[in-house]
Amino acid sequence: MEVELERDAFLKGLQMVQNIVEPRQTLPILANVLLEADGDAVQLTATDLAVGARVSVPAKVAVRGSITLSARKLTEIVKELPASALVLKVLENAWVQLRCGGVSYKLVGLAAEDFPAVVPTAAPVWVSLDGKVLKEMLAQTAFAISHDESRYALNGVLFLIQAGRIRLVSTDGHRLALASRSLADGGGSGSGIVPRKAVQEVVRVLGVGEEVQVALVENQFILKMPNFLLIARLIEGQFPNYEQVIPKGHPCRLILSRSVLAAALRRVSVLSEERTKPVKLLLSPGALKLSAYNPELGEAEETLPLADYAGEEMSIGFNCRYLLDALGALDAEQVVVELKDGLSPGVLRSPEGEEYFCVIMPMRI
Repeated sequence: MEVELERDAFLKGLQMVQNIVEPRQTLPILANVLLEADGDAVQLTATDLAVGARVSVPAKVAVRGSITLSARKLTEIVKELPASALVLKVLENAWVQLRCGGVSYKLVGLAAEDFPAVVPTAAPVWVSLDGKVLKEMLAQTAFAISHDESRYALNGVLFLIQAGRIRLVSTDGHRLALASRSLADGGGSGSGIVPRKAVQEVVRVLGVGEEVQVALVENQFILKMPNFLLIARLIEGQFPNYEQVIPKGHPCRLILSRSVLAAALRRVSVLSEERTKPVKLLLSPGALKLSAYNPELGEAEETLPLADYAGEEMSIGFNCRYLLDALGALDAEQVVVELKDGLSPGVLRSPEGEEYFCVIMPMRI
């Protein structure tokens, strides 16, 4: 194998796949990136057996072939090289020579034959959507993924594709986030829990102006965009019946400036207890009072005027971090806050309606 690549394109390709590689691997070859030269491109592949990614980089291929090299060390080297053409050549005994400008390296590789295949298990039925939309939906749900490894089915985002819509749902048992959009092509159906690591990688590599294709096939989630493919093993387990959690009626409905509410919450929460960040909301005709109390530090309160509330007085407590996460996932200038009573879950939603909402369980304060 002998190829010539542009340093910048090669580095970008390595950066798109190197995060897949775990620093500590039981199999040494999983710490490597697979390089396959054929035609007019080099394909770079990385996997940890649960998540795999492959990117294609334009190249001048003098000799076809394949080899694996340390993903971390190769990325470090290429990052320091000058922005010019570099040449990779496989030598005897899986050694690899890398030349760029006046610098030359000889690296120890491993044969490509033992590298696990990163391919779909069955023919995918693709669903197309805008990359910006998918990135927005993942940002609106990823924050509510559970980090409790004992609740394995909650360690990812549920993808549900049916009836011309795509719905993403996540929950950690204290809050539930849901994002929904219509699909232009209206085709395909399926469901599966996509693991946190795959969600993070998709958010990292997605741009803003490209169309992406996704598929749920057998036990795999697949994402494809020009010159890039990601395959992740779906989480096995039963996702909770999230529709039962969604409150059906709220007598108290407020429309507030998202930025004003978020800023007030941050100010008040400075004096809240550090671990659970409790903040009390006191709703009264014409006003919403936010307050926090810490016996070791003191107390804080701030009042926001409400033009659209004339109901009875009501008080409820929430984890301030949960409220701020939900507000941060919104792009709209305003947020709709729906409350029933002091013991029932609250809902923060997009003014557009069902495209995004977050259900948050209350706290006793």
